[in-house]
Amino acid sequence: MNTHLSATEIQKFQADGYISPISVFSPAETLELRNKLESFERSQGERAASMRTDMHLLLDWAWEVVHDPRIVDPVSDVLGPNVLLWSLNWFIKEANDQKFVTFHQDATYWGLYPYDVVTAWVALSDASMATGPMRFVKGSHTEPIREHSDTFSENNLLSRGQVIKGQVSDDRIAVAPLQAGEMSLHHVCTIHGSEPNETGDRRIGMVLRYCATHVKQTKVADTAVLVKGRDVFNHFELLPPPQVNMGNEEVSRHKDSLRKMQRAIHSKDYEEGQS
Repeated sequence: MNTHLSATEIQKFQADGYISPISVFSPAETLELRNKLESFERSQGERAASMRTDMHLLLDWAWEVVHDPRIVDPVSDVLGPNVLLWSLNWFIKEANDQKFVTFHQDATYWGLYPYDVVTAWVALSDASMATGPMRFVKGSHTEPIREHSDTFSENNLLSRGQVIKGQVSDDRIAVAPLQAGEMSLHHVCTIHGSEPNETGDRRIGMVLRYCATHVKQTKVADTAVLVKGRDVFNHFELLPPPQVNMGNEEVSRHKDSLRKMQRAIHSKDYEEGQS
């Protein structure tokens, strides 16, 4: 089975800053992954939202997903042969939810540089037009980074409700619906966002953030997982796979990893003296 992008797809990614859709998991595999996620959520109760972030450090099945060649090979086609996973997150909109994501650029607050960073957005449920699928601004990754405003809007899924300043031409916006089991890739500088979910099912996005091994974290001492090739730069502390699902060492390692990532993403809060 070919797990790589074609030359045409690579060229499209380089020109547009995204590629979608890419087939990854079969319907049966996708349903199994969704069931595992939702079983984990039920087991964690109120802690679920925080515990599912970077769950590859806690659970062997999530570790396998972030290393799956059907995801990692396309990522390596645009990043190069040596790849790290920086984080695993989730963008989940509940049924008939009012949550949305304003147009923004991840490069403005992750602290990763240079910008050889790609997000794999994997749909574990249908991300049809009615669910508020990803919207990309074509070619925006080739332009200067925009200034952003912090809105702290109640229904914005972003940490500060950040939104780009300035207008975007409608003819540059591409909507990228996905079927369950498909994914999109987008560059860390690509402007993107999404609208509310107006369906009766959850819109579940498993969001994997990968970078080339030469990328540095400019804000904090950070962690990552080597998923392909070699790391000769040692810019990140490389973490091992979980030996015991939800084991004490695994939970401790997970907590430390989240603390570092949150410190990087929310550095502006710390700079302003907030806890």
